[in-house]
Amino acid sequence: MVVPASKHTQQPIVNQKTETMSSKKESTNVQVAETETLAVAPTNNSLAFSTQDIDIPRLNVIQKMSEIKGPIGAVVIDQDSVLLEAEQKAPVIVIGAVKKWKENVPFGEDYIPKIVSSEAEAKDIAADSNYEVIEFAEIVLLIPQTGDDDSLFPYPIGDTNYQIGRITVQKDAYRLTYKRLFTFQTFNPAISVATRFWNFGTELMSKGKYSWYVPTLAITKNEVPADAIEFANRLTKGSN
Repeated sequence: MVVPASKHTQQPIVNQKTETMSSKKESTNVQVAETETLAVAPTNNSLAFSTQDIDIPRLNVIQKMSEIKGPIGAVVIDQDSVLLEAEQKAPVIVIGAVKKWKENVPFGEDYIPKIVSSEAEAKDIAADSNYEVIEFAEIVLLIPQTGDDDSLFPYPIGDTNYQIGRITVQKDAYRLTYKRLFTFQTFNPAISVATRFWNFGTELMSKGKYSWYVPTLAITKNEVPADAIEFANRLTKGSN
């Protein structure tokens, strides 16, 4: 069961590390490419639309080292309101995803990682960098309303209110979200990922004495309402 979206205070937890770009410090220490587009998954499987003029709030997974207040492992929007508690799942619509590469700079270092949008550029960076160059992705989700707080879901589509949000994923989170999306699309080229609901939430991972939460996406057999699919198509047409 998905809990109502709400605000919480910080709760302590031990032995965790940050795997997603979830703290304010991390987000300010990233050098973003000048032009940013998102790959979209509408019904015609066409990709790429510009999000320059669309207000899409940030989704974060709270970790032990996060500066965001809230329960560890929860998904929050705008670093403020909890949409999902730790390890709870909700159906979402995947509107788009974009893959990029960046230097894997350890958290806390006073260095801005380079970010590029192509594999060729990534190889150029890796040739001169002192850091490993890794893949990461930004995924845009359309989230049907959970709970009774209409203010968190201000966008009506058909008979349902929605929120739209973007989340950045890397390492294990990248594997459990972006790779799952494109694995599905590879095996089902005639089916857009935006036409099926995906279960979205967090999962606790452990390695040695460390543990941390990562976002996950899992395909379902439930079809997305026609109104929401039309919304995805409008976004695509607006980019042409």
